[in-house]
Amino acid sequence: MQNATKPSSRQMIGVSLVDGDSAIRHARQLMLRSEDYDVRSYATCAALLADPRSRDYPCIILDLEMEDIDGPALLREMRASGWRGKAILLDGLDPGSPMLIEAKRHGDTVLSRNIGDRTLLTAIEASVDHGWAGWNAEG
Repeated sequence: MQNATKPSSRQMIGVSLVDGDSAIRHARQLMLRSEDYDVRSYATCAALLADPRSRDYPCIILDLEMEDIDGPALLREMRASGWRGKAILLDGLDPGSPMLIEAKRHGDTVLSRNIGDRTLLTAIEASVDHGWAGWNAEG
């Protein structure tokens, strides 16, 4: 007889995690998996862009202190390639920053990179379109 446990509401939600600090990336990945998120992690923005499966995930968590490409440029490239998700940008930006204004225009969230797990989980939940599973990039 099969185990008929009901999957968590988060079980099918994919999150891309981009952070150049392997210890932070690994810790966040473990935390998100423990909360039933499907997580793909990347050490660089280039690695995220090179992975076609990253377009299937509705949320990107991105540390803005990446050396290979800046956050807004990465998100512009992702959106140009068909990605329609939301981003959580981790930084300490000033309220009037052009990057913050661009993020808000796209419905992205900017938080301090030192946020706690609960705050990050709340931001992910608020950013995810729960109809994403039926979204089709071809229209």
